[in-house]
Amino acid sequence: MRFVFRSMLVCLMLIAAIASSSIAEAQQASVVKKKLVLPMQPAKEQVSHFNLLPTEEEQELGNAVPVLLRMVYEQTKFMEEVYPKLHEYAEMDASNPKLNDLYFDSFAEQVIRAGSMSYADWEYPLRNENPYEVFLPDVQSQRQLIGRGMTGWVKQRIAKGETNDALRGIRAQLAGGRHCAATPVLVCHIIGTAITNQGLDNLELTIQLKDCPNLYWSLSKLPPTLQELGPMLRWELWAAPTRLNEPLPPVGDDAWRSIAQKFVETFSTFSEERYTPEEAAELQGKMVAIAKQALPKSLSFTAAEIEQMSKEELIMRWIYMNYCRFRSQVEPLAFQSPVEVIKAKKKIERQDMELLAATGAKASPYPVSLPTGILACRNFERRVKFLQTIEALRDYASRHDGEFPKDLSTLEVAAPSDPFTNEPFSYQLKGTTARIWQVPVEGLSSPLYDYDLSIAN
Repeated sequence: MRFVFRSMLVCLMLIAAIASSSIAEAQQASVVKKKLVLPMQPAKEQVSHFNLLPTEEEQELGNAVPVLLRMVYEQTKFMEEVYPKLHEYAEMDASNPKLNDLYFDSFAEQVIRAGSMSYADWEYPLRNENPYEVFLPDVQSQRQLIGRGMTGWVKQRIAKGETNDALRGIRAQLAGGRHCAATPVLVCHIIGTAITNQGLDNLELTIQLKDCPNLYWSLSKLPPTLQELGPMLRWELWAAPTRLNEPLPPVGDDAWRSIAQKFVETFSTFSEERYTPEEAAELQGKMVAIAKQALPKSLSFTAAEIEQMSKEELIMRWIYMNYCRFRSQVEPLAFQSPVEVIKAKKKIERQDMELLAATGAKASPYPVSLPTGILACRNFERRVKFLQTIEALRDYASRHDGEFPKDLSTLEVAAPSDPFTNEPFSYQLKGTTARIWQVPVEGLSSPLYDYDLSIAN
């Protein structure tokens, strides 16, 4: 169970494929509507009733990967008959009696154990000679096992009213998603986020159990992303076909022809766009003309040096110059807020469109999807803060005879801001029902959560 990973193209495909559970570029935002019936439970002052990710003290020292990959060892019948159906069990209501047909207990214990382990090392060569094609462990299988299989198991616990075991399963999903995102590759972060979204879906079911504690403070302790984004961004930028090995060959060196040929061959694996001979000649001519103008201005090449450069050298130096500019804009985004990333995303996309318009190229040679990928990772934080606000409302109702507040400003425990807007989530009181929802963000299309909340009798 392994697959060949082509960085930019596969990430774009996966972001689109899991749009139902993470941020994605699309024509129109989908809206996830739900009705939650909540029992009254106060958020006791600064008390985390349950750690939704294992603390360092709770972790078992060791690598989670062997545990995750060995789960299916010699499980031929399960892999043939049950594994393909896990998505069906995951989509069932907890009250569906068919859910009892799923036997996942032994797998669940292994997922729970792996989730408690201190790190995940998938041990594959990311910094090899061909970073564009790397064999990765099949993290998609973990999306099936940790995401869907554990969802079925958690729903079984919910149906039985086993709140603590349901929370243990959810913690294993969040920790398992974090393990899948342990690799500094965007596609692994995206799949990890998809897994944790299933865990958060299950958390919404669990907080509706009458004995589920208020998890406001537990949610407040979760990190903004599953793993640090800096190493991921640095690897993605390093693996881009527009990165050239420095020091660059000198002016007029024949090595530029082989560099250009390798770039064309590599980039063709990312882009499905193809050019006729006439189109290719026209594209080359435009890029050469632009390079002759840009290189002296930006890199202070003399007219004599420009004259010594072949067409291949002119084009590749210009492509690399723009790659360096792109990298300098993207790399800091790992440490910026979603609002800042959104602003930078628009600027980067505008610059890329200008380059495409100037050259007539059919596809960008730069990984311009990276800001979208960053926001996909940060959407975990947006979902967590949304749930934390719901728990703040549940706390208020427990202190005010089951009534919700007129607005979020009167909550006893503060409602966190939406990290994508720096404003509170939208809220409206309609009789005894409270509506809370996420607003669209300009230039993005992500699933928006829109919930009606009521208090259980």
